[in-house]
Amino acid sequence: MTIKDMLSSNGLKLTAAEKKVVRTLLTNYPAAGLGTVAGFAERSGVSVPTILRLVTRLGFAGYTAFQKDLIEEVSEQLNSPLSMIDARSADASGEGTYAGIMRNLADALLQTAANYREQEFEAILDLLADERSDIYCLGGRFSTVLALRLSMHLGQLRPGVFFIENQSSRFFDRLVDFNSQTTLVVFDYRRYQAEIVEFARLAHESRARVIVFTDRWMSPISHFADQILVSSVETLSPYDSKVVAFAQCEAIIASLVKRGPDKVRERLATIEALRQKGESQAHKTESRNADQP
Repeated sequence: MTIKDMLSSNGLKLTAAEKKVVRTLLTNYPAAGLGTVAGFAERSGVSVPTILRLVTRLGFAGYTAFQKDLIEEVSEQLNSPLSMIDARSADASGEGTYAGIMRNLADALLQTAANYREQEFEAILDLLADERSDIYCLGGRFSTVLALRLSMHLGQLRPGVFFIENQSSRFFDRLVDFNSQTTLVVFDYRRYQAEIVEFARLAHESRARVIVFTDRWMSPISHFADQILVSSVETLSPYDSKVVAFAQCEAIIASLVKRGPDKVRERLATIEALRQKGESQAHKTESRNADQP
């Protein structure tokens, strides 16, 4: 469990002063806690003893131990595939790579299911089901495939769904149409991309609702997102896995279909009819062109 997880726990009972400390740290996580204890206390508007009491309550022997964990979290966030080759290969020594990875991913899915919070998930469904709002899906270097797939599925269930190509020279131009009737779904995992974070920030400033899919270290987007969906990314491979995130998208689509099966059935029937009509017309045109000398 990360320090952020501890601070976000519903079971943590805090004094008013300790809440100030938590708010300061979560607003600028984890950087706010990496300086001196005196500086942290000053930024939080509390005394040094208040900081130390909170650190002890979280289970740390002192402020040094607390900072050590924060620094380790930063290191994990910045891990690259190159830096993880040796460490993760060592984890697979007990069994074959294939079986080990399958078991690891199955465990991650089960753990995600165990951490399911119905109220938060339903709030995400409410945003995605609201047809008064356009939906834009955006991902990073590797997670863009998640954004594309989700947008394709959502486009079959409802109107007003768009995919944003993050490599486009007109990337930030898309923000011109963002307003309070816009929902941005963004996928952002560790080694967070500055341009993805900035796009989401500008969308938020345009009053768009923001849903972020991220990992347990939490993308900076989580600081201002309306809804957050966290997934495990660690696996025995040096590359982080997006299997759990794919499963979360599948759960979203299945849940939206369950909310309005008749409406979805009607839309899918219309799509199929249009496909058949379009393909038939295209075939006729192709045949006429082939008959011409």
